[in-house]
Amino acid sequence: MTLTFFAFAVLSSCTEQYVYQDQDFEDALTVEATLTNELKFQEINISRTRPVNDTVKIIESGANVTVVDSDGNVFAFDEKDGKYVSADEFKAEPNKTYQLKITTSSGKSYISSTEALPTQNTIDLETAIANKDGVRGVQVNVKSFDPTNTSKYYRYEYDETYKIISRYAIDERIKLVQQNGHYIYQKVPVETNIKVCYTTKHSTGIRQTNTVDLAEDRVNYAVRFIKDTDYMLTNRYSILVSQFTQNQSAYDYYYKSKKIIDSGELLSPNQPGYVVGNIKSTTDFREKVVGYFEVASVSKKRIFFSFKDFFPSEKPTEYFTTCDARFYGFDEIQSNNYDILKTHEYIGDGPGMTPTGFYMVEKVCGDCTSFSSNVIPSFWEN
Repeated sequence: MTLTFFAFAVLSSCTEQYVYQDQDFEDALTVEATLTNELKFQEINISRTRPVNDTVKIIESGANVTVVDSDGNVFAFDEKDGKYVSADEFKAEPNKTYQLKITTSSGKSYISSTEALPTQNTIDLETAIANKDGVRGVQVNVKSFDPTNTSKYYRYEYDETYKIISRYAIDERIKLVQQNGHYIYQKVPVETNIKVCYTTKHSTGIRQTNTVDLAEDRVNYAVRFIKDTDYMLTNRYSILVSQFTQNQSAYDYYYKSKKIIDSGELLSPNQPGYVVGNIKSTTDFREKVVGYFEVASVSKKRIFFSFKDFFPSEKPTEYFTTCDARFYGFDEIQSNNYDILKTHEYIGDGPGMTPTGFYMVEKVCGDCTSFSSNVIPSFWEN
């Protein structure tokens, strides 16, 4: 199967026209790497491009991966859980440059351009009731200011965590027990917390802004809008925003990538979209490499709020899905090979002295651990 493949010329200005070249589908190395000024185990993702309709990520396994700084320090990366993780914690430091080096198991070598750490800024987050496309909600804005006027280029990611309280309190479950060659229903207590959970989601897509045309390097960026009907706001919500200060080349790479996504075409690692990055093959100059090795200063800020903080006189969305209790007779439960006991939760017996069935709700309505986690995050504040 052949697919159209586009190659973009590397441009110094994001306002110039792109250069397209049509050719057959190509298998290419894909690199996702952002080295930051956080002291941590840095991570690098290395995989292969794949056809448009292929959703399975192809990991480039067995590679030798290192980052070398301008002082000659070598930071090794080990393969772990489908990615490459630095053997030791380290951080990008000012007044140094960094270069990524990769040698695959097949012997092919790749190298990035040398990259330096941009200026670091602190950020703040502000919230307000807003209206977007006729819909009311809560807007989260990032505020930052660089008095040196040297940062200018910014990219954003966020993690949002929200508290879930199951619609029904489940104290007992129905268990099938074999007795004298027959199955009987037995009620067993629920011994773990399945009532309160916490879900965390990472942002998707590319979010950027710049202050090139402004007199001051001052940012006021709308990073997240949440509808007032969104269940995430109902109980307790937290957002952790990361601001990555980029250099112009990195900014341009992400900017062009976003244009491909927004146009409906596909960005790497799915072709046909391809933006030339700062990584090249040292064994075959004609080989295309997808991705970018970025060195970025990151600043983070977390805030908490809930629906009642903005709309104290109104009722929030009760739950994220409709939860209707229904009576299931024993014949219906048995005819379904008892699968209902796996997909539903018991909330009470049917009418009469001798029950003929149970009232039940779907599992998501009574057991939040069926789709979330009951572990309280270390950062959580009530």
